Amino acid sequence: MKHWINVVETIRVDTVDEALTLRDEMSESGVYELETFQYTEKFDKKTEEDYVVVKVKKVINKEKE
Repeated sequence: MKHWINVVETIRVDTVDEALTLRDEMSESGVYELETFQYTEKFDKKTEEDYVVVKVKKVINKEKE
């Protein structure tokens, strides 16, 4: 039998506020537990665009259940 234990996602958003809103939304999910959340502000020199990269780890099932 196979069980999905966790998933790591990388998401791009426009602002830090959007990243924090995303964190709040993910924290309230009943499907998974948000284990880690981090964001990094970035700047693209070619397009002169600011953006934020969010990395999250979601635990779907506990490993020892």
